[in-house]
Amino acid sequence: MKNYKLYITLTLAIALGACNVKQGQAPLQEAKVASPIASKSRAEKILDKIKNPTKDYVLAVAHRGDWRYAPENSLLSIQRCIDLGIDIVELDFRLTKDGHLVAMHDYTVDRTTTGKGKVSDMTLAEVKALRLKSNCGIRYSRQQVPTLEEVMELCKGKIMVNLDKTEGETVQEAFDVLKKTGTVNQGIFKGDDSIEFMREKYGPLMDSIIYFPKVWPRTKDKTAFIANYNREIAPIGYEMIFDEEECFITEEIKRMNQQGITIQTCALWDDLVAGHNDERVLIDGPDAAWGWLIDNGTNALMTDRPEELIKYLEERGVRNL
Repeated sequence: MKNYKLYITLTLAIALGACNVKQGQAPLQEAKVASPIASKSRAEKILDKIKNPTKDYVLAVAHRGDWRYAPENSLLSIQRCIDLGIDIVELDFRLTKDGHLVAMHDYTVDRTTTGKGKVSDMTLAEVKALRLKSNCGIRYSRQQVPTLEEVMELCKGKIMVNLDKTEGETVQEAFDVLKKTGTVNQGIFKGDDSIEFMREKYGPLMDSIIYFPKVWPRTKDKTAFIANYNREIAPIGYEMIFDEEECFITEEIKRMNQQGITIQTCALWDDLVAGHNDERVLIDGPDAAWGWLIDNGTNALMTDRPEELIKYLEERGVRNL
């Protein structure tokens, strides 16, 4: 008898529950839960902007990290760039005696560390025993010289890395580190060697990396240099250097803008950008320097003043990621 009453109670409960379901609404047990769509990382969004440049977004590139805040090429200077919202951090790498890539601009450690000697004559352990000097190069800091692997682990998913000083020398070694850390799509290689040289040296690897050819006023046969790169690997970006406002390179920038190619310029000193550099920002204001570069086709702007650049780009309305 008790079992019969329990059966009646359960039957009524189920029936009443079914009556409470609105028209077109499936019972709870039949409802489908939408599968979550993985959102893109910030680094992936930045890469999208590099591949598809638009006028409403200018990429901010920090030269050697934020070296006014922390020692150049240090993990702390890189973290500072990430915190600021920088898109690309430009860093330099040298190979140690025992085959490790470390973040170092100069051939020697003399200027930036507590030690002396060529990077190529030192082991990783010897380099790691040093301390980086402060941004003014006087006192030492707590920062060590990081390896490329440490850099990429810090940057993973957060920021793109422009790999300098790997030009035609250690591209393969750097690529191996990117592959190991799962950051192949975050490393931007660059160089001023011809595609013929790079293809002969690295073969099909050139098809697996992001590579920005550098075009200088001194580049021989610029038309052929660019055409050969476009034919062979179709770069998504170029680094353009010019010492005159009106020249072949500035005209080529306009053509590349129409082709949807990202143009990186370096506002570090006068003859890299025909005088529209960081110093001019302090003298004539940002519109005369950074603004001029943007108005004349720059999509990615490298600076030694990343915090100020970010503020300017935000005020200009070109930071809609």
